[in-house]
Amino acid sequence: MHFGLDVRPALTRPTGVGTYVLGLLERLPRLAPEDRFSYFSASLRDRYPEGRWPGNVRLVDRRLPVRGLNLAWNRLGWPPLDRLVGARLDLVHSPHPLLIPTLKGKRLVTIHDLFFLKHPEMVGGEVRRDYVDLVRAHAARADGVICVSEYTAAETRRLLEVPPEKIAVTPHGIEPLFHEAPSDASVDEGLRRLGLPRGGILYLGSDEKRKNLVTLLMAYLTLARRRPEVPPLVLVGPGPQWAQGGSRVGPQIRATGYLDKRDVRALLAASAMLVLPSLEEGFGLPVVEAMAAGLPVVCSDGSALSEVAGDAALLVEPRDATAIAHAVERLLDDPALAAGLRARGLVRSRQYDWDRTASQTLAFYRTVLGR
Repeated sequence: MHFGLDVRPALTRPTGVGTYVLGLLERLPRLAPEDRFSYFSASLRDRYPEGRWPGNVRLVDRRLPVRGLNLAWNRLGWPPLDRLVGARLDLVHSPHPLLIPTLKGKRLVTIHDLFFLKHPEMVGGEVRRDYVDLVRAHAARADGVICVSEYTAAETRRLLEVPPEKIAVTPHGIEPLFHEAPSDASVDEGLRRLGLPRGGILYLGSDEKRKNLVTLLMAYLTLARRRPEVPPLVLVGPGPQWAQGGSRVGPQIRATGYLDKRDVRALLAASAMLVLPSLEEGFGLPVVEAMAAGLPVVCSDGSALSEVAGDAALLVEPRDATAIAHAVERLLDDPALAAGLRARGLVRSRQYDWDRTASQTLAFYRTVLGR
């Protein structure tokens, strides 16, 4: 069989969906050496990084405008991916909730979350323009729908009326790097380069509205009024506009922008905890990465975060800044509580493995092809 996969989310600075794409494209060809894979990327400016691909992989990197191509795909169903990669495809997998056109192949989409459908006022760009209007019709036409958590699968059945037999749940995995403890020297070098201290309160993610950063900052400042020597809040992902100064001993909010995964791993080793107060997550990869690194977690109760974290995190109401501040303070003051969360998180994180994700994805490919 010949499979087509859109790998553009991993083109530059991969985060959520890009990390998901990387987890699949590195493993699928090894699991199916008898099949062929066409990986498609496109951009006017950026070129996909060169790599050593197995013999059954062909990377097709076109110099095309991303916005124009997405508009044509989403609204017109043209051009078919087969023509762009120069091969007849048996199945095309979109890592987003909208279909990628193909001549006669089966079509799959991955739905990471449906927050955009419930709160269109909190999203913008292509997501607001196309996803909100088109996701129901595209999910109905898809031959299969992959969801990254049971929570997202339930939302897909409820909001999009996709029948259960058309859905497969394939949770994210994590890279082995997050299970491996870095050396103290490498952690110290990373902290020096980033200008960050040990013991910070860590946030990993974007500054999208659903990430609820304003409430997190309110919680941190609430805590700082009670504890003048509160550790700094370190925001990884948001840019410098989120930073606030302060004395070396006192409330500080640092914002690093995007960091590669080795710097993220160093910060996980050096921080006191991870706090993720999102209004909604379809999976919550930073929570699993933190648990794998042995870091205690405070995260939102509800959505997929409760499913992923289980009893290995303190769960809080994301709109309640006081509750978030209280949970952070509990972890700062109670070493036994932190140690228990670390131990449970290490065990729980072993459930999430990219090899398993890729294997389940390939099995679903074959199920869809066999229908």
